[in-house]
Amino acid sequence: MHSTRLPRHFLSITLALLIGGCAMGNATFADEQADNVATFSSPLSYQVYNILAGEMFIKQGNPEQAALHYVAAAQQTNDPAVAQRAVELAMSSKDNALAGRALERWIKLSPNSAEAVQYQALANVRAEKYDAAVKDLVKIRDTIDKEAGHGFEFIVSLLSLEPETKKSYQTFKQYVSSSDDSIKAQLALASLALNADQFDDALSICKVVKQKGDGTQQVQASRWAAKALLGLDKLPEAIAELETTSKTSKDTELTLDYARLLILADRRVEAIPIYQQLHASHADDVDILYTLGLLHLEQKDFKAAQPLIQKLRVVPERAEEANYFMGQIFEGLKQPKQAIDAYKLASVGRYARESTVRIAALLKDSESLAVARAWLAEQLKASTSDERKVLLWQVDGQLLHDVAQYPQAIASFSQALAIRADDTDVLYSRALSAEKTGDFVTAEADLKVVLKAQPDNATVLNALGYMLAVNTQRYPEAAELVGKALKVRPDDPAIMDSMGWVLFRTSKLEEAESWLRKAYNLLPDPEVASHLVEVLIARGNKTEAKAILDAMLGKFPDDKLLLPLKAKLVDA
Repeated sequence: MHSTRLPRHFLSITLALLIGGCAMGNATFADEQADNVATFSSPLSYQVYNILAGEMFIKQGNPEQAALHYVAAAQQTNDPAVAQRAVELAMSSKDNALAGRALERWIKLSPNSAEAVQYQALANVRAEKYDAAVKDLVKIRDTIDKEAGHGFEFIVSLLSLEPETKKSYQTFKQYVSSSDDSIKAQLALASLALNADQFDDALSICKVVKQKGDGTQQVQASRWAAKALLGLDKLPEAIAELETTSKTSKDTELTLDYARLLILADRRVEAIPIYQQLHASHADDVDILYTLGLLHLEQKDFKAAQPLIQKLRVVPERAEEANYFMGQIFEGLKQPKQAIDAYKLASVGRYARESTVRIAALLKDSESLAVARAWLAEQLKASTSDERKVLLWQVDGQLLHDVAQYPQAIASFSQALAIRADDTDVLYSRALSAEKTGDFVTAEADLKVVLKAQPDNATVLNALGYMLAVNTQRYPEAAELVGKALKVRPDDPAIMDSMGWVLFRTSKLEEAESWLRKAYNLLPDPEVASHLVEVLIARGNKTEAKAILDAMLGKFPDDKLLLPLKAKLVDA
C-alpha cells in the first residue's frame, strides 16, 4: 500500500503557503494550473496541496476559493469523491461554469453515479438550460422508479432544494408540458409556483386541478389556491376559497389553514370553535393547544384558557411562554400571588422583561411599593448580568415614576445608565421623569440622544415635540418634530393629539379642533378630552365642550386635567 503522507519539508512549505494566502484570483486560477504543477515535486503533491487549501478556505467561510482548489485537485485524481466535493462547493458558491467543469470530471470518473446526474440536473436548472434539466429529471425519475419507486416525488423534492425558486418552477413547468401533465404533476407545479411567488400561475393551475382531480387532489388545490390568494393580498377571497371546503372536508391541514386565515382577518371569535373541534380530535397537538389557549386569553376568557395553557407548562419547548401566559391568566382571575409565582418561572429568558415588570407591579398593587422595591433589590444583589441589572433599575425607576416620586425615579434610571449609558429605553424613561420635575434641559438632552440613534422613532419624536409645545415657545420646532412622528405613524391618536395641541398654542384653532376630534374619536382619554374641551371653549362652543367634559368626568371624576376646566364652563 502506497502512502499519501506528505514529506515533512513539503508539509511545512504547504502550510506556509496557505497561511501566506497563496490562492490566486478566480480569473487566473484555471489558466495557471499547468504552471503550478511544475512547481511541485509531483502531481500527487499538487493534488494534496489543493485539497488542504480547499479545506482551509472552507473553514474560513470562502466556498468560492475552496471550489477552485477542489476543481484543480479533481483534475489530478481518479477519485470521484474529490470531484463530487468540487461540484458541491462550486454549486454552493453559485459558480455555474466551475460547477459544469467539476460535473464533467465527476461523470467521467463515475458515469453511472445517480448523484452526479442529480447535481447535473440542478446545475442545468441554475444555468437556465431547461431542456437539458428536464432530460436529467426524466432519467432520475425512471432510475429511481425501477429501483424503489417514488421517482416523481424524488425529482419534486430535488427541485425544492434549489434556492432559485423561479428557475425550479420554470424547469418543472417545462417538465409538465413535455413529459407529464398528470393531475399529480399539476399539483406539484402549483406548489412550486407558490414557492416562486408566481401566485397568478398557481391560481390558474389550481383551477384545472379542482375541475379534473379526485377529492383529495381538489382539497389540496383549494389549499394552494387560498395560499396564492393570500400572496396576492386577497384575504377575503382566500377565506371564501376554504370556507365551503372546510365544512365538508376532514383534512386537518385545510381546516387549520382556514382557522389561521380567520385569525389573520381578525375574526378570532369565529376561529375559536374550529380550534376547539381540532383540539377535541387532536388533543396532543401542541400548536393547536397553544393557539386555542391564546385565543381564549385574548378574549379574556381566563377560565377557558387556564387548563389549556396549564398543559403546556410540562412541554419543555413551551414551558417558558406557558408560565408567562399563566401569569396573565391568574392576573385576569384576580389571583395576584399565583400570578407572581407564574411570572417568576418566566422571569429569566425570552419573557424576562415582561415578567419582571409584572412581578414588580403586582407586588406594589397587592402589597406595597416598599415590598416591590425590596424584591427588585434582592434581584439586583443576585444578578451577575449587566443586562439584568439595567432592567431591574429601569423597573424600579418606573415604579417610582408611576407614584410621582420623580427625583427618586431619576436616580434609579441614572443607576441603569451608569451600567449602560446608551440604553435608549432608559434614556426615554429618565427624560419623562425629568420633565415632571421641570428639568427640561435634561429631558431634552436625553430625548435627543435617543433620536440620534433612532431618528425615526415616532414615540420619541412626539414626546419631544409635545414637551416643547407645553413647556416652551419653540412652536415651529415642536410642529416639525410632531409632523415627522405623524409621517411615521399617521394613524396614532396620541400624535394627532400633540399636533392639535401645537396648533392650539399657535392660535390655529380650526386646524387644532380637526386634529383633536380625530384623536378623541380614536382615544377618548382624559388628556385628549381636556385638549379638545380647551379648543372648543376657545372657539366659543361651550355647549359641546361641557357635554364632553361632563361625560369624561363621569368616567374619571378625580382627573387632574379635567377638573380645572369646570371653572371655565360655569355659565355654559
